[in-house]
Amino acid sequence: MIKAIVFDYGGVITSGGAGNELAVRLAQDLDISVDQASELTFGPWPEYIKGRIDEEEYWRRVETQYGHSIPSNKRMIWNTWGHMSPRDEMLDFVKQLKSQGYTVGLLSNVIPNTEKDIRAHGVYDLFQPCILSCQVGFAKPEPAIYQVLLQQLPGIEAEEIIFVDDQERCLKPARELGINCVMADKPGQITAGVNKLLKK
Repeated sequence: MIKAIVFDYGGVITSGGAGNELAVRLAQDLDISVDQASELTFGPWPEYIKGRIDEEEYWRRVETQYGHSIPSNKRMIWNTWGHMSPRDEMLDFVKQLKSQGYTVGLLSNVIPNTEKDIRAHGVYDLFQPCILSCQVGFAKPEPAIYQVLLQQLPGIEAEEIIFVDDQERCLKPARELGINCVMADKPGQITAGVNKLLKK
């Protein structure tokens, strides 16, 4: 019997945060190719998304790789609330699941800047547990972050959990632990996939 449903945030609860938006913005700001911007943004990204370096160090490393300084007005590339506000359909679904007695959690890769903006709007308060990469020091698809999830769902076994994510690479480690998975696309498809598993 399913006891907990755990969602990713970007590309699931919200339509934002599921693509290459940061590199596209940096490419426009610096007048470089998106491929070059992707290389720059990705370099220190794994450490930043795990909260192991701050924003100043992130940009220091990007500038080192770029070979030029990047002024502050060219650094406004982060996903903010305007990009990451939740879909109404998904908020309604989360509230419905909670009213039915299910534990509803969040497992999200997020950088500190974006985390602060989303938290200020209270959305994270809907989820318990709320596991964020920049706070726990691990990021999907690292196996360790899924162990954090299981630890924060005491009394609930892996096979009693549904995990919803829009990236197959993030679902694979969950499946290997025995967690039920739903690949996210559109809100209607997400709710249908979750409800199908709840009826089993």
